[in-house]
Amino acid sequence: MDTAIRMTKVNDRAADQLAIMFRAALVTRRFRARFAEKVRSSAQTEARWSALYFLSHCPEGLIQTDLAERMGVQGPTLVRLLDALEEQGLVARRSAPEDRRVKRVVILPAGLAVVGEIDIVASDMRDACFEGVDDEDLQTTLRVLDVISSALESRAHAAGDDDPQRPRPMRVVRAR
Repeated sequence: MDTAIRMTKVNDRAADQLAIMFRAALVTRRFRARFAEKVRSSAQTEARWSALYFLSHCPEGLIQTDLAERMGVQGPTLVRLLDALEEQGLVARRSAPEDRRVKRVVILPAGLAVVGEIDIVASDMRDACFEGVDDEDLQTTLRVLDVISSALESRAHAAGDDDPQRPRPMRVVRAR
């Protein structure tokens, strides 16, 4: 193969990779912005409904540090957020049986109700966004994102971030 043709293919691949990463980030930002507009009347912030969402998928609750990591926030930020959610009666913090110094956060029935209301809005938005995308394309997209996610995790592991207790990205499959 000619060197110029090979370089063109490499450059095309690099351009496609870059376009995918930027487009994924842009789509995520746009979806979150539109979603926040639609749920503004729920009296919950994006951070609050994110915490409720993560907790709703863990019936046994999450240790505060695990929840902070999943949300991508620092401990003090999470504490203030949990104070507000606890005050609203949506979550509770309990001492973990294995270590009383550790707090496990559990979602309460009122919190599950909020997640249910917000999930209706999210489901409607997802349906509208994915209209015209067939199931095969969805599965291909999920496989590609899983490969990218695994590669990022591998790089983090190679860089010394090999904590086995570190929560891994969730892949949510929800029947409708």
